Amino acid sequence: MKEVRNYQVIVVGAGHAGCEAALASARLGADTLLLTMNLSTIALMPCNPSIGGPGKGHLVREIGALGGEMAACIDETCVQMKWLNTSKGPAVRSRRAQADKYLYRQRMTRTLFNTPNLTLRQGHVTEILVKEGRVSGVKLETGLEFECERLIVTSGTYLNSRIILGRATWPGGPQNQSPALGLSESLVKCGVSLRRLQTATPPRILKSSVDFSKLGELPGDPDSGGFLWENRLRRYEQQISCFLAFTDEDSVAAVRRNLSESPLMLENITNVGPKHCPSIDRKIMRFPDQIKHQIFVEPEGWESQELYLQGLTTGMPPAAQQEIVRSVKGLENAIIMRYGYAIEYDALAPGLIRKTMESRTLKGLYTAGQINGTSGYEEAAAQGLIAGINAALAIKGQPSYWPSRTNSYMGVLVDDLSIWQKPEPYRITPGHAEFRLTLRDDSAERRLTRDGYLIGLVDEERFSRINAWTTRIEDELARLNVLSLFPSGEMREKLVSSGTGDLKKRVSGCEILQRPGISYNDVKALLADEKEEWLMAPDEIYSLETEIKYRGYFERESEKIAQTKFLESIRLPLAKVDERLASLTPHIAEFLLSDQFDDLNQLVRKNCLSRSDLAILLTVLRQDSEEVADDPEVLND
Repeated sequence: MKEVRNYQVIVVGAGHAGCEAALASARLGADTLLLTMNLSTIALMPCNPSIGGPGKGHLVREIGALGGEMAACIDETCVQMKWLNTSKGPAVRSRRAQADKYLYRQRMTRTLFNTPNLTLRQGHVTEILVKEGRVSGVKLETGLEFECERLIVTSGTYLNSRIILGRATWPGGPQNQSPALGLSESLVKCGVSLRRLQTATPPRILKSSVDFSKLGELPGDPDSGGFLWENRLRRYEQQISCFLAFTDEDSVAAVRRNLSESPLMLENITNVGPKHCPSIDRKIMRFPDQIKHQIFVEPEGWESQELYLQGLTTGMPPAAQQEIVRSVKGLENAIIMRYGYAIEYDALAPGLIRKTMESRTLKGLYTAGQINGTSGYEEAAAQGLIAGINAALAIKGQPSYWPSRTNSYMGVLVDDLSIWQKPEPYRITPGHAEFRLTLRDDSAERRLTRDGYLIGLVDEERFSRINAWTTRIEDELARLNVLSLFPSGEMREKLVSSGTGDLKKRVSGCEILQRPGISYNDVKALLADEKEEWLMAPDEIYSLETEIKYRGYFERESEKIAQTKFLESIRLPLAKVDERLASLTPHIAEFLLSDQFDDLNQLVRKNCLSRSDLAILLTVLRQDSEEVADDPEVLND
């Protein structure tokens, strides 16, 4: 029997981006092949054992809302779940889960193997095959070839990678896996420009060698709920604590004594690395007067004896790492099980991908994850999901999909990445999202699940349940908005006693709830004699209160959101520049006709348009949009 070597979609790499890409493609009906250099390291977590956090946690919630897998996987395999930034506003509150790295990998592998339309193969891709200017398949180092219509490359930090440990360096990928060789040269041959990036990981130490009495305990939150909507009210009774340590004068002195052996000082590594998680040697070099640096001591699994030292990342040699680790209070007798290391790898040059994750250079090629110059499992998974969706939609001949930056952190991510020009790897944070109050964690399903349903990743039953949940919140908002409250003597006494002041005129339920210190349950108690039903779950009450208490901010955001949506709706490049735009400066016409940007909003964000140019352009575009809206033939097309 002849082996089938033709697939509609091929995904190269089975990290977090590759898993989401392959699952999305297969679930949308595309015959998909997932190729990985090692089937035993699917969904490997070679660095930190956690998923989530500010910005990143929002991405995970959105992945679940759109129909991806990461949210479900981490909910089932975490050893700790915790809410972060609870003392701050709702826009920046997010979950972070400590993962059992081994169970997570097993859970994701099981999902992949049980997904229809998806085939897994072990193989090292060394060449991209091209016919008539577009991707036609891949070639393995064994000489075996597979044909495809769309190719998604998710090579992580393996692409032409090398490990650096002090003065020592050798070819290798994360956790000393084999590097992906040959593919870089093939990409360059196809016209795809590359750059070199680096990252690093901290040492892992033996749990029994730590004096936890000298560390601060960081327990989880049993009532935190999970990332997936179905797990939002889940209780996590059994959890493992993390711990917090700090560097001191001895630790800083130990780092300084060994700085001459840092790859940064030796200059045997590129200096371009993650801005948000610098190595301990970089911290000491950059902030010489800072003595106290946080070190989070994190478990790697229920049964694992390894502890991860978040904040102590380094590529210095083993002897230096031993000295630095043992200078920390509580780690004086720590035994290093795995030394930290730096890794240098190839990634795409900036500006080469669209919001769909498709290459601007080679038709049919999509990329996702750290090859695109990002850092983090969550960013990789989100990109993989978008790439897998668009590869499958392209196979079906359907319009491409990308979320707007006005309705998701995923939209912010793909929008930023498609025009990212900074040298360091990109990491999502709430600071990147100008509409972060609208994009808060609890609103993910209301923003994205309908998209997932229309695309085909959310089934009818799930969509109906989430839609019913959304409707309950919206109906209660509407009810409180029209509910008229008369200031009776008893009610006025209750309000005064609550410390929120008197009430002298008839108001709505929403106006009462907007008062500081007044909760939904307080309003319910004030209206104890009313006959309406007050059956709201805790998560529904939270969303309801947030919508009402921050209504003024939402209204201000909504005006800017409408403007941004309109600018995003003007897709680039334009087919031609209208003669009515002749007064624009010449280079503006070049931007409008070039393939450098995906929409007009990106031109505005990159400050490529003056205010006068934008005013002229918007006047013409709005005239055209009004003509389209008034044309019945267009509306019925």
